[in-house]
Amino acid sequence: MQSNKLLFILISILSLYTPQAFTQTLQLAPAPLSHCTLTQHDDDTYEITTTGSDPFLYTQPLPEGINLTTNHILAFEYFSLTGIGDTQIFLSPPTQEKFSVHGEGLPKSEGWSKYSVDLKPALEKWGQPVAKFRIDFGMHSKRTIQIRHLQLRPKSQQERALEARIAARKEIEAKQTQKIRNYLDKNYPCTIPKITVDEESIYIEDDMNLNGKNIHLAEIPLHADSSDPMQSAKIHPFRMKDLKTLGLELARFNPETKQDRLLSRWIMVEKVDDKYIPRSHARYVDTVASINTYPEEKPHNRKGLGAFSQGRPLSDIKDLDISAVTVNILLHQYLRTAPADGYTPREYSGRTFYVNESALARLDQNLADAAKRKLIVSAILLIPQAGNAKPGEFRRLIAHPDADPAGIYVMPNLTSQEGVTAYAAVLDLLAERYGRPDKKYGRIHHWIIHNEVNSGWVWTNMGEKSAATYMDAYHKSMRMTHLIARQYNPHARTFISLEHNWTSTHNDKCHTGRELLDLLIDFSNAEGHFEWSLAYHPYPQNLGNPRTWEDQDATFSFDTPLITFKNIEVIDAWMRQPKALYQGKHLRDIQFTEQAPNSPDYSSTSLTEQAAAMAYVWKKMEPLDSITMFHVHNWVDNRHEGGLRIGLRKYPSDKEDPHGKKPIWYTFQSFGTPEEDKHIEKYKKVIGIQDWDEVIYKNSITPEGN
Repeated sequence: MQSNKLLFILISILSLYTPQAFTQTLQLAPAPLSHCTLTQHDDDTYEITTTGSDPFLYTQPLPEGINLTTNHILAFEYFSLTGIGDTQIFLSPPTQEKFSVHGEGLPKSEGWSKYSVDLKPALEKWGQPVAKFRIDFGMHSKRTIQIRHLQLRPKSQQERALEARIAARKEIEAKQTQKIRNYLDKNYPCTIPKITVDEESIYIEDDMNLNGKNIHLAEIPLHADSSDPMQSAKIHPFRMKDLKTLGLELARFNPETKQDRLLSRWIMVEKVDDKYIPRSHARYVDTVASINTYPEEKPHNRKGLGAFSQGRPLSDIKDLDISAVTVNILLHQYLRTAPADGYTPREYSGRTFYVNESALARLDQNLADAAKRKLIVSAILLIPQAGNAKPGEFRRLIAHPDADPAGIYVMPNLTSQEGVTAYAAVLDLLAERYGRPDKKYGRIHHWIIHNEVNSGWVWTNMGEKSAATYMDAYHKSMRMTHLIARQYNPHARTFISLEHNWTSTHNDKCHTGRELLDLLIDFSNAEGHFEWSLAYHPYPQNLGNPRTWEDQDATFSFDTPLITFKNIEVIDAWMRQPKALYQGKHLRDIQFTEQAPNSPDYSSTSLTEQAAAMAYVWKKMEPLDSITMFHVHNWVDNRHEGGLRIGLRKYPSDKEDPHGKKPIWYTFQSFGTPEEDKHIEKYKKVIGIQDWDEVIYKNSITPEGN
């Protein structure tokens, strides 16, 4: 009996690893096609363009023996500058409505987004072998989508976990959103005007007349729910500093937990009976004493390049007179929670992490090279999906637990103390290493917090959240980075990253750029101002079309759907409003940190229009002193960007002219030189103007427009 039992267990285990339970790649059939065209590229990428109101196509016959009971998720990655309507998947043959499932729409995606549809509802009614699938792509013509990695697979562990969390959180989310809004709008009787931190202590001051009330100070951990912070509060009594003010001085590091109080928030509370009632908004630390002192470095011009790294044509830095670069930093690469060969222990906030020395060495090479070239470096902080990382692993600790698999990158996990500590540990490692006065390993000057958060469903995913809940998490990430970086670099600045959707969105899971900026201002007003800046991406309306001066959805109003090259004056005017100024008087820095016009192909017309668009936006920037940088993205055309050719140089693998300099390269080179006006003269005819002054918008910009 014992041997039979062991055999049964072995068979059960092996059954989990049969080929039927693994991902199965599918192919699209070249015919029949309805109201669409289909092109297959060299890899497994298909390009579909709709030509009528009923576009659909079929897959090739399914592989024999595939188990659809297990592999019932149809999944692929897609890239689309136009978006597609709702999808519908039919089991076939026969093709009948009752044997189909509807998928969500495929909104515009300017990166490779994941998409999946659960076929189980249709399969449960089917009751026979499935030969193939029919895939319907909405009801609109002239839409283009690229898809790759078409496959059937089992439901992932992340998808199963999310189902349970989503069901439990929907009602909580609605209540939490309202609580956050009520909190931000509330007028409290007390305030904490200033909190400072040095290497050993934290100082909290209050100068309000408390009228003899029983007032105390509550310490709130950063992971605490902003809509109900008192659940995790620790109470400290105020002490009289003099006859008029109250104050409190505490050890910076909690003697019990070793956690850094730099990342705590603080609320004044009144003790009423046995309860502590909030009497102020929460406040973050205002200033932290930096252990280093050195002059602030500033770029010598507005010319920047994106994604600086070894292997790029680095001679361009000098030839183009580049003053600044961006560097992508994937945070999961640098720490582990368990020891391993090649990893060095590092203590942070009472916990030991393990540093990936080889990953740091690669980053050192980039940043040290940038420092030698006297480049201003903006680090873009990215967190990949947790994937198959186990509980307790660093990659899982820092990834938001509600992140949907559709996102390319995710929000950090600031929902638990473990998540906060892990995220802070990697920020502290990078800030200390790249904030040294001697620049031994290079320097990070600016910190761009995640990517295009108004399209967070794609680029900084934390599941389906309201704008208030989303900004609550994002604001915490900005504050953490700001405070940790300022410990080592007194001039470090954090940037919010937004793409060109201003009052519009790619889909209903995203948020508008204006709404998120308004919320960031609301959080700053409530919880203390800090010196954040704006990293904006004013791509043309259609990323594929360089003729941005024809953009229809870019108007000269605060209500414009998009802010593109055509109407960059809008973002300048919006950021000059009193509410947007730092401390009500300082204009915040605006940097264009990722954008470039496209050349649809390498024809003379396309290349000329691409260069003309660059000249157009450069001339529009000239009078706008709020905009201090234009980082060209992509530096070199990249075949993994859905067919876009937005670089200064051609594809490295181009058969005729690999890495060739495009006309836009020479246009960008001319900017700021005596040759500029002569070089760009020829582009006036392309745009349809007589003088460059015509491209500059000179009227007032209002909420309603003109």
